[in-house]
Amino acid sequence: MSNESTIRLGLLAPLSGLVGLYGEEICNAAKIATAAINDRGGVLGKRLELVIEDDGSLPDTAVPAGIRLVKDHGCHAIIGNLLSNSRISVSDLVAERFRIPQLNFSFYEGSIQSRYFFHFAALPNQQIHKMIPFMAREFGPKFFFAGSNYEWPLGSIESAKRVVQDINGEVVGEEYLPIGTDQIDALLSGVAKSGADVFVPYFAGQDQVNLLTRFTEMGLKKRMHVVMGHYDEAMVGQLPPEVRERFFSSNTYFMSIDTPENRTYKAALARMPGITGIWPAGNGVLTNFGEGTYVCVHAFAKAANAAGSIDADSLIAALENISISAPQGEVLMDPATHHAHVNTYLSRCDAEGNFEIVESFGCLPPMIPARYRTEATAAATTENESAAASSKPSPPPSDIAAAGDAGLPDVDKNEDSLEGAVFRHSDLAILITDHTGQIVDVNPGLARMFGYMPDELRGQEITLLIPPRFRKRHGRHQAAFMADTGTMTRSMNDRQNIYGYRKDGSEFPARASLSRMQGGAGDMIIVTLQDISQQKHIEDRLTWQATHDPLTGLPNRAELTERLEKALDRAKRSGLSVGVIFVDLDNFKLVNDTYGHAIGDELLMAIAERLIGLVRAGDTVARFGGDEFVILSEQIKDSVAIVNLAERINKAARDALSIGPHRITATVSLGVTVGQGSDSAQDLLRKSDAAMYSAKDSGRDGWRFYSDDLQAKAKKQLEIVSGLRHAIERNEIRMVLQPIVDMQNGVITGAEALMRWNHSGVAIPPSDFIPAAESSGLISGLGTWAIEHTAALCARWEKENLLPADFTFSVNMSTRQLTNSALPAKIREILRRHGVDPKRIQMEITETALMQDIAVTTKILLALEEIGLSIAVDDFGTGYSSLAQLVRMRVDCLKIDRMFVNDLSSGSRNRSIAASIISMAHNLDLKVVAEGVETAEQAKFLMDHDCDAAQGYHFFRPVEIADCEKTWLPALRSKGPRLAQSA
Repeated sequence: MSNESTIRLGLLAPLSGLVGLYGEEICNAAKIATAAINDRGGVLGKRLELVIEDDGSLPDTAVPAGIRLVKDHGCHAIIGNLLSNSRISVSDLVAERFRIPQLNFSFYEGSIQSRYFFHFAALPNQQIHKMIPFMAREFGPKFFFAGSNYEWPLGSIESAKRVVQDINGEVVGEEYLPIGTDQIDALLSGVAKSGADVFVPYFAGQDQVNLLTRFTEMGLKKRMHVVMGHYDEAMVGQLPPEVRERFFSSNTYFMSIDTPENRTYKAALARMPGITGIWPAGNGVLTNFGEGTYVCVHAFAKAANAAGSIDADSLIAALENISISAPQGEVLMDPATHHAHVNTYLSRCDAEGNFEIVESFGCLPPMIPARYRTEATAAATTENESAAASSKPSPPPSDIAAAGDAGLPDVDKNEDSLEGAVFRHSDLAILITDHTGQIVDVNPGLARMFGYMPDELRGQEITLLIPPRFRKRHGRHQAAFMADTGTMTRSMNDRQNIYGYRKDGSEFPARASLSRMQGGAGDMIIVTLQDISQQKHIEDRLTWQATHDPLTGLPNRAELTERLEKALDRAKRSGLSVGVIFVDLDNFKLVNDTYGHAIGDELLMAIAERLIGLVRAGDTVARFGGDEFVILSEQIKDSVAIVNLAERINKAARDALSIGPHRITATVSLGVTVGQGSDSAQDLLRKSDAAMYSAKDSGRDGWRFYSDDLQAKAKKQLEIVSGLRHAIERNEIRMVLQPIVDMQNGVITGAEALMRWNHSGVAIPPSDFIPAAESSGLISGLGTWAIEHTAALCARWEKENLLPADFTFSVNMSTRQLTNSALPAKIREILRRHGVDPKRIQMEITETALMQDIAVTTKILLALEEIGLSIAVDDFGTGYSSLAQLVRMRVDCLKIDRMFVNDLSSGSRNRSIAASIISMAHNLDLKVVAEGVETAEQAKFLMDHDCDAAQGYHFFRPVEIADCEKTWLPALRSKGPRLAQSA
């Protein structure tokens, strides 16, 4: 019983079981909060005593643990639980029964509407409604959802699907597995074939750890991105670096959030026994579960002190208006729903286990998901309702069975009677309730079906066996059935399918019949239930077969056509194109005739796997029929991407496959077409089919574009990419320099290093080969070449004493290089090897590239700054940055884009724009260089407006290195006169 000198608060922590990995962290959080409260005087002048019970993760152990906290330990409120199925059971069987506040610390689906329940973590709308649109914008609109078969995944995924629908996205897969599943590989095989852009898994604890590990081992990180509402520092501590990195997560809290409360908490955590340091430097971890626990403890103490009482009614009234300064930020309870306003963040994990905050969505109000909103009533009751509820005490466990027997006068339960034998031995599940819905008796078949012992159910409400989202609706149906005196039975055939809710929180489909009978204590209802899980599985399988190829598991023609129509509809909004590649095996009939159809089938399955491994993330591979496959690619910005894919497929198909004892080479003929939103699905399929036959007519083992003009352009781009792959090793790339001139004295102060390519005697313009290199990924190699050759030239000229002290070389850096975290170390190594002072080198980055991923870009720029390099923003004015952003990113110089310099004639708006850029940049201590200066009039305007430097044909065209050494380079040492040339 409770000690009068203390006030007891109970904590249900998962110290064992499926989510036991969070147990210690949750306990530490509660202890830290309790100690802080006691240091400030405790609760109502008494010491707050924390009582911890292991809830064992699942309902079967959580409910007895909750009862012990109330009955044995005399706790005035309870905190828990982590798993939704345990939380629902504790709410029904502990908090409601004993009328004691239950404070919840774990995000959940929103199914509980109870006067005694207070939720201090996230609902789906406070995570999902933000993270799904973000992932769709960044990575694509097609989602695959999967989770454990219980309320949290079911409810959360239902909310996520609504969001996908709202943003015109597409759900390409949805699957649920039992807790502790061994079916992860089969699930992921389907995910790999789904064509999803984003995979969203909702599994609990160790199941999620196992799934993410296998996802990585199966190479699916190359195929799609992953976002979760359940991925944190505790979980990544269970994973090796190669698994944990690049996964996204949306939670109310991450350890990387910088708030005063968070810093205070981590300092307290570091002092806890057994803590070796703060993650990732030690085992001190705090996740949204521990943070929520910390909030719940403080909320209880603050409410009790505000109410001046630990009476349940007083605590409830105070909790409804509670606010807590938490490590995540301010948490504010909503009195109408008993669910809190919480802060939500989206993060991305790195290999070390740090979570980088990608987006902060702010403090979001709660919104009960539609799935539960129709069932919800106001959590707060009126005083009369409260008093009425208080006047009806719950029967103690020892009285339940007796009360049930007393209420069943007309059923002979004698085992020897015919009625008793039917009741006990029927293969159907049977239960009997009174007119209020209280269970009077159940047969063994029903107890087994729901995972209970019969005595556990007698005396309980029938809603215990109904999924939370249906409970209010069930009450209405039951009342209507009892009120309709003309209806005594309702057969299984008269009812739609219902769902049962097992003791472990899992759901299953069922059919039910109802019969009403007169009893000594009033009308009784006899319910007969049949589990139709197997039938539902067969129906689901038939639905899957209607949309998928049974041999390869790929989407079939019907599914592909539907997806193509949706893709074209999205293309209308995005302005991007949709690509279709029709793939036909060459001489497949010969394989069947030579080796037999069984080998032919194995070859088709191998080809399907090969295609899946070749396509881009988010592409759909479908089997169109026979030996024909179709690839659907969305978000096509130019033809290079689809052509590169076609070329990869052709090349890979020339490699023999091992099929049984045979080595079989199966080349393919491809038809390629690209369409926009105005095209129809059938037209694109027809055009790609026609192009494929053109490829066959041209000798097979190749690809053709449907449009001759588009094919010619794409072929030219492909030839450029093919040539670039060997351009460096063949010494076809050379460097030229374009001087940069000081506008005030005309002296050359630096030069921009530019690349030129002479391929087989033909000069390829940079405007052709640079975009092709960028889209194909070859730009990274060219960028390294440019830095290497610039450093070598700088070192040689310094050795020959040709360079003034303030002369700098400008080197262009590509968008792809900006995402390479190894780039700064590579540049440092090149400069060290050539002995070049980093101050000699300025890296030029286009404004558009700079702003694509600000978080990643900033890290790269800071690393380059640490080396000693300066940073210039090229093409300034064409992107969407602000000068303030550029200052925060440590930029040194702006290069005004030539489009603003081209027309600086009197009255032109460009004059105002250029002048404004110069003025604002100077106010922020940034240097300004004008590009593309071609006339004396332009040069004069820039000089009059104090532009620092310029380059362009008015001064110098790009000059070969040898010519530099003969012309302007010797004059640099003497700081000679203006060195301008005419265009």
